[in-house]
Amino acid sequence: MNRVKQMLMGLAMLIVPALMFACATVPPQVPVQIQNKVVAKTGDTVVLFHGGSKLAKEEFCVNAVVPVYRYDERYSSLGSTGVQRHQVGKIRITKDLGDYYVEGVVVEGSIKNNDTAVQPQSGCLILLPGPADK
Repeated sequence: MNRVKQMLMGLAMLIVPALMFACATVPPQVPVQIQNKVVAKTGDTVVLFHGGSKLAKEEFCVNAVVPVYRYDERYSSLGSTGVQRHQVGKIRITKDLGDYYVEGVVVEGSIKNNDTAVQPQSGCLILLPGPADK
């Protein structure tokens, strides 16, 4: 039994460095960053998703002017993340599109996909049509 253990240890000592060397020669993969190129300017129509909340339906009523915010992650020198928001524009709600969506027109600023329209107690995710949808 002792001889089997020695043989397995010797085999492991030969295989482990070979595996480590193989892993060291694989180049690291570069993360791909996807840029959100679709931007809505003043006068463009956007769709807002509120998820069917009764409170959001009341706050995002027709003719309401709603501020739009973009949330950005910021990294500190210690490596922790913090989320900061800044206002990027305003939207006027033009019509109700059913249980989950409302339509709006950009009144001010430039808005990207996945920005958030915020009212005091609720928010809506902004969805822009893609190039093929226009």
